[in-house]
Amino acid sequence: MSKRLALLALLAVAAAAFAFGACGGDDDDDAPEEPPTPAGVKGTATPESELGKKINETLVPEESAEGKRLGPANAKVTILAYEDFGCPHCLEFTAHIEPVILEEYVSKGEVSFEYKYFPLRQLTGGAAIAAQCAAEQDKFWPYHRSLFIAQAEANEKVGPPLTEAFAVENLKKIASDVGMDAATLDACIAGDTALGVVTAELKEANDLALPGTPSFVINGKLTATPADAEGWRELLDDLLKQ
Repeated sequence: MSKRLALLALLAVAAAAFAFGACGGDDDDDAPEEPPTPAGVKGTATPESELGKKINETLVPEESAEGKRLGPANAKVTILAYEDFGCPHCLEFTAHIEPVILEEYVSKGEVSFEYKYFPLRQLTGGAAIAAQCAAEQDKFWPYHRSLFIAQAEANEKVGPPLTEAFAVENLKKIASDVGMDAATLDACIAGDTALGVVTAELKEANDLALPGTPSFVINGKLTATPADAEGWRELLDDLLKQ
């Protein structure tokens, strides 16, 4: 079986599992010291949607990026986030929770955060392949931001629908916007390497019987998703104290 057929087969498995679960399961010595400003890079887009604006304003510590991971590989707490670029629950997580994790924990080197591909349909499988091509050009995190902004704009009907936003031509436009090389991208999309990464991670997700997207493996254990940002802080603070 070819890798592309294998990906389609795994997408069918993911979609079947999704049907039973959910797409889900920010010089005066006496002067007081100001808290340090989180390190990171904001987006350069001009989204109209509220979630798109929040994602664009997130400070992503890109200086610590290695492929799809942010933060040190030897961080005390490691988070693997299995997500789908077309999942509304993943969008909510990216807009409201991910900024807290990145700005309060990853930027300090306490936590590492890695995106893992769990596409639930062919359309988002194509976006995942393009994102992996971005990772191979050290552009994953700007591309990741752009894909979720595109979903936010589509959902709030202030941008193209997702079928158009995640079509190949627009995926290439996003790549150009974040500074990727077009010829290298074309070769990557047509090749087997990025496809193989997406297929392997989708298989991981299915082997773990993940309940939906987003799902999180933290320090090697599938972990119930906290309900809100405060729940995430409590979870991470507890793990960092151990």
